[in-house]
Amino acid sequence: MTTRPFVTRQRDRFDQTTGLPLMASALADLPKMIRENTPGRLLGVIALAIVPDSLLFRQSTDSIHKLRVLVSQEIQATVRPQDRVYSLSQREWLIIQPNLLSSAAPMLAMIRLRDKLMAITGAGASVSYIPRLAQGAALWPANGEDALFLVQSARIARLASEQGNPDILLYQPSMESEGEKEHGLLGDLRQALTDNRGLALYLQPQMDIASGRCVGAEALLRWQRGNGEWVAPPRILEAIDRLGQRQTFNRWLLHQASQIQKQLVEHGIEIALSLNLSANDLLDVELPDMIGQALATWDLDPTKFMLEITETMMIEESWQVMDVLERLRALGLRLSIDDFGTGYAGMGYLQRLPVQEVKIDQTFVRQLAHSDKAREIVASVIQLAGKLEMSVIAEGVETQEMLDALQALGCRFGQGFFYSPALPLSDFIRWWQTSPSAKI
Repeated sequence: MTTRPFVTRQRDRFDQTTGLPLMASALADLPKMIRENTPGRLLGVIALAIVPDSLLFRQSTDSIHKLRVLVSQEIQATVRPQDRVYSLSQREWLIIQPNLLSSAAPMLAMIRLRDKLMAITGAGASVSYIPRLAQGAALWPANGEDALFLVQSARIARLASEQGNPDILLYQPSMESEGEKEHGLLGDLRQALTDNRGLALYLQPQMDIASGRCVGAEALLRWQRGNGEWVAPPRILEAIDRLGQRQTFNRWLLHQASQIQKQLVEHGIEIALSLNLSANDLLDVELPDMIGQALATWDLDPTKFMLEITETMMIEESWQVMDVLERLRALGLRLSIDDFGTGYAGMGYLQRLPVQEVKIDQTFVRQLAHSDKAREIVASVIQLAGKLEMSVIAEGVETQEMLDALQALGCRFGQGFFYSPALPLSDFIRWWQTSPSAKI
């Protein structure tokens, strides 16, 4: 029983055919390698892919496996001892090169790799050739400081080389097609992250259904551009990732959340604040340290924060993700699974995760009044969470009818427009002060 999770995590770290570490390992290693890079020197990321043709597609699985092993071995033999090699897919590899003296180094490395790999003539593999190679490279810090952004910049350059000539390219921003409207949005967002103009966290109350008492609030991202346009949160986050500003945004988020929690305490509002994490956040090994520093700087109680992770992002859980989650729990933070019911999780899944709360997705809550299936799903989630000693909160509560149905099924907590929309901090404090039941 105790060895299976360990074995699973060990297998999850490596490609089973090549023995190379996977993409998640690259994203976990990159921040540390950047920190340890010699001052004044560059760091390069190379994405290399085999461009298949019809003959390659007709090869047997065994032949393809042998070719992947051979290519992996040749890459490792060609790069420097300090370089690291990763397997991204059946036909794609990643090489991280620390401590480069000049921007020409990745180009020279890609030329050597091309010459070595295109000279493959079998060596035990039934596939005696590689149809074509495509390679792209990105440099830190010029092409991005965020690990995922840097990797994807190299892959974009590789994609450009795959789609045309030459077959070796360094990343250029012009490789990304970007309309004038989108370009303007990205520029405005970059400025908003700098001067905090228009970007804010709104609070939506989370209530004890039986007593009507406010027990927490979810911090929801809001952004109004200078032209008056309100930008939807998913679009904001997508733009942040395109800018490679995820860590900058996370620092902003933690700073804002800490300030909000301080002001709530000053107004006598002792509630937990829920923050949303993305899939990329859970691959950031520096996240727990960043949060720990924020808690220490602001002298905040970690139990007053709930970190929400979506169920769908956790289906492909990796050892890096589990390590980050366990370190977050070690800080004293509480964890919640958001949008539960929209993925494929079961009891075993919940047992593996160090979480204390399950959020029922609003899709099911809104169907409670007229769908037997929705009621059965919600009832099952409540029963399952109860057995695992987790609390349950329903989101998207909009009517008294929904609230009554949830209470009848044994759901203790809820949030939604029935209670209040998400409010700016000043309005939330005013709502609290003028809602007697919220403070009971």
